[in-house]
Formats: sequence, structure tokens, C-alpha cells
Amino acid sequence: MKLSSFILCTTCLALTGCGSDNTVTHASKPKSAAMPVSLSETKETIRFDINTDYQSLLDQVVAAGLTGVSVYVATPGWSATYTSGQANQDTQAPLNPQHLFRIASNTKSFVATLTHLMAAQGQIDLDSSINTYLPDDITARLPNTSSITVRHLLRHTSGLKDYLSVPQFWHKTKAEPDQDWQVTEMLSYVYDEPAQFEVDSRFDYSNTNYLLLGIILDDVLGYDLAIAIRQQILEPLGMTETYYYQREPLGAELVHGYELEEGTLKSYRHIKLGYRAADGGMVSTPKDLSRFFSAFGKTQAPFTAAIKTQMLNNLNTMDTTREYGAGIVRKTEHSTFASLSGKVAYMHGGYNNGYISRSYYYPQEDVSISVFYNRVFDRHTEQDKHKMVENFREALRAKVFAEL
Repeated sequence: MKLSSFILCTTCLALTGCGSDNTVTHASKPKSAAMPVSLSETKETIRFDINTDYQSLLDQVVAAGLTGVSVYVATPGWSATYTSGQANQDTQAPLNPQHLFRIASNTKSFVATLTHLMAAQGQIDLDSSINTYLPDDITARLPNTSSITVRHLLRHTSGLKDYLSVPQFWHKTKAEPDQDWQVTEMLSYVYDEPAQFEVDSRFDYSNTNYLLLGIILDDVLGYDLAIAIRQQILEPLGMTETYYYQREPLGAELVHGYELEEGTLKSYRHIKLGYRAADGGMVSTPKDLSRFFSAFGKTQAPFTAAIKTQMLNNLNTMDTTREYGAGIVRKTEHSTFASLSGKVAYMHGGYNNGYISRSYYYPQEDVSISVFYNRVFDRHTEQDKHKMVENFREALRAKVFAEL
């Protein structure tokens, strides 16, 4: 999920460290709120040296523009958490490893897992049409509902239009930023819209699919799907720092997420953009989210070999490096860094206004890398900074493998 807008930021430095066992935590304290040099003005090329230490890489990207960044790395020999920058620019509160971030569409991986668990328990049939589970007042307003199955929703092959692509939806979010969105209201923006393609004829990522899955799961369960996610996924995995925003209380502080909107830096921390929906409502930390993708890669409970096979069956091409299954992405790294190129990871990825989260698990090497940050740059109007952050993420991953 996302809104359309964008931001600026602040700087940080200094290193502190503490840890237990082989897990170490590093953090940089923010300095003053002085603005960093604008890459847009200087066209400066920021290069990230993978031979420098991890904390210096984070401090460098924050000094170049990110508000804050939180990273977790785990290899067979060691694990560590690193943070740099701020959780809140107004108070200049430093980011720490326990701060929560919106993980946006990573939520889909949890919803897909729950759906497969319920199918294994006989509660839902993945190959039944969605007419079986949805009320008539919804199915009557959507195309091909007698042909679309639960599995098509999971795999984004339904042909249903993405409600986030409808301009009127964004007009209302801008006109009424404090709107507390209900799922059915969000869904209504694609009512009576034609199918984008024939069912199961191709892949097209649509958040509408997971809005519908959330409605289905709540109804089949007879209670909030967040409870089932907690009981069947979070608790078995020991994920104590992950929550479903607006469906349950948060156990820690949610950081502010920033973007520029009409030239003004805006925090989206308090925006209620349907975060109870199933297409992107959860919050977590880098370390906690890594537990999920690691368990998937290792086929650890609650995952079974059968569920993992179904989630990875008949992968659809997203782009040159990513393939989509059922709520899971398999990424094959294409990189100028020899240490990274060719490596294969399980992941998903998420973007909410002001928040980006990436968590990768590389099964061949048993390596987890999670990168969260709370400043999003527009790929069109802030192209140089957007690319700079992508370069940072790539360099970070390459450094991990170069040092194995």
C-alpha cells in the first residue's frame, strides 16, 4: 500500500554498541537537525564502499538524506543490528532497534501463509470461487467472481483492478487525510470496473486481491484474522515485535515515516490509510521480520513442505530479478558486485508512505538481511536520492556475502 507524496531529512553520527551472545547492536546518535547536502542540487554521486564497516555505511546514507535506517544481518557465524538516524524529526529522537516500522505489503506474506494453513486445516478451499466466501453485495459489483478462486487472489492472477490505481481514491485521501478507512470503502473504488485481463491469463499485482482475502478470512474464521496470525504464525516463530496495526495494540513505538508533499516534509505516522486491511497493515522490526522469511526458507513450523511448495508453485515473472508465487517473492540477484550476483533470496517487500521495508533470506547461504527506513524518495522527482538508497541496499547485501 502507498499514498502519493514525498520528503527531506536530518543527519547523524557516533557509534555505541552492546550485545549478548553473538548478537550485537550498534546505533548512531543524531546530531543537530541541520539539513544534509541536497543531491538534487549537487548531482553528487554517492558511492558506498563495501570494505568499510556496517555502521559507517548506515551513517553515510543518513548523512546523504535518509531520516533513519535500521538493519539486521544474520549469518551462520554472527548476527547484528545496526541503526542510524532519527525516529522522529521534530523531537530528534534517535532510532533504536526496537522501533516499529510499517511493513506494508510484507503483510501479504502473512495473510498468504494463514490462508494456506487454513486450507491445510480444511477451513478453506484454495480452488473454490470467491463467490463461495464473499457476500453478494460485493461479488455483484466485481467482474468474473464465479471464475476467480482464492488461489487467483493469492497469486495476483484474478484480473481485478488495483484500487490504489484509481485517481478518485487518492483525491479523497488528500482531501480527507484523517479519514479512518474501512476495508469495504476502499474496495468500493473498483466496483463496476471491468476485468483487466482474463482470469489466470497473466500476473498483475493488485492490492484489491488481498483486500478480498482479508474479508474472506475474517468471515471464515468468525473472528479477526490478526488473532489467527498471532496464534498460528507470530507466536510459533517467537515474533514478539510484530503487530497488526489498528487490529491490536502495539507493544512498542512506531517511528514517523516521511515524504515530501508539495515541497513540504510530511510525517505519515498518524495517517489511517486502511491499516486494518489485509494488503498492508502490519508493523515490525528488521530482526523480527527476518524470523518469518528465515522460517519459510528453512521450512520450519508453521511452514510445511506442502505449504512451501504451494506458495512457490508456478512463479510469475515480476521483473528481471523477481518472481511472484502466492504471497512470496523469489529474487535472483543481478549485481555488479560479484559477491552478490546470482544469489537467490525469499522475500516480499513493502512500501507505505514514508516507510520502506525489505527482508531477504538466502537459503543456500543461510543469510538474513533486513533493511528498514523511514524516508521515501520519489523515483521521478527525487530520482538521484531514490537511486542512492537503492545503491546503499545493494552495497549492504554485497558486503555481507563478501565477508562470508
